Amino acid sequence: MGLPETLIVPTTYGDVAVHLSGQPPGEAPGLLLLHANPGDHRDFDEIIAALAPDWAIAALDWPGYGDSTVHDPAAITIDALAEVAVEAVETLEGNGFRAFTVIGNSAGGYAAVRLAERAPELVRGLVLVQPAGFAPRNLLTRAFIRAVASRAVAGRFVVPNARMYLGPLDRGGVRAIFERARAIPGDPVRLAVYRSLWRSFDNPRFDLPAAGQLLPEIPVQVVWGRNDPSNPWFLNRRGVGAALAHATVSVLPTRHEPFAEAPDLFLESVREFLTTRAGMRQ
Repeated sequence: MGLPETLIVPTTYGDVAVHLSGQPPGEAPGLLLLHANPGDHRDFDEIIAALAPDWAIAALDWPGYGDSTVHDPAAITIDALAEVAVEAVETLEGNGFRAFTVIGNSAGGYAAVRLAERAPELVRGLVLVQPAGFAPRNLLTRAFIRAVASRAVAGRFVVPNARMYLGPLDRGGVRAIFERARAIPGDPVRLAVYRSLWRSFDNPRFDLPAAGQLLPEIPVQVVWGRNDPSNPWFLNRRGVGAALAHATVSVLPTRHEPFAEAPDLFLESVREFLTTRAGMRQ
């Protein structure tokens, strides 16, 4: 008897939905997909079909998003996502999956780094797409974070911000992601999760380059959309270089979610890394 299409993983923070597709676990390398804030597993829909013939795919919904529940929205911090990811991969390992290559976007990219730190034996490689945690931490950025996380601003910010960082709605799967973001202000639970994650960006642990070189033994590719106005490459370039000197870096003519906006271009940029460095790593 095979696994269900959606595996429910009880975690500290809620029942997390892990959506399974592609090849049977154990017969193909594992690929873990971690989405941004806000978002859910469907953000990766544009690349799933191309990856499915070669990978056993597991795509998470963070607590409070997609099909996942949440016990306490205020407890969902950026580091809580890493804990959820660890609990999820340990459950997946018990269901036939072996080590994973991880594609993490934005907050999911930060969680991917922390997952690799906590469970390096389960991570073959990381593709970090516009990952959070590498921009400078200063008074200006901290004030911006606190403002966005506030009750007065968050509900008014989420939709125009998504419109800005997603770019033209007629590209790839961008429109569907934007429509899901538009629903956030009208959903008190998901808006509370959104605010709590933004609030946690003010934690000193969010500054990944402060720890020096990260994950020197794990292959890493960083993919950045140079047209993203919300988390621009020029603000992150130095931090990525300081913390991930061994990483391959690809800068694409896209915005915050290149796998949705330009899926063919994204897959072309990561194909060699996935097949020769991460997926085949023993």
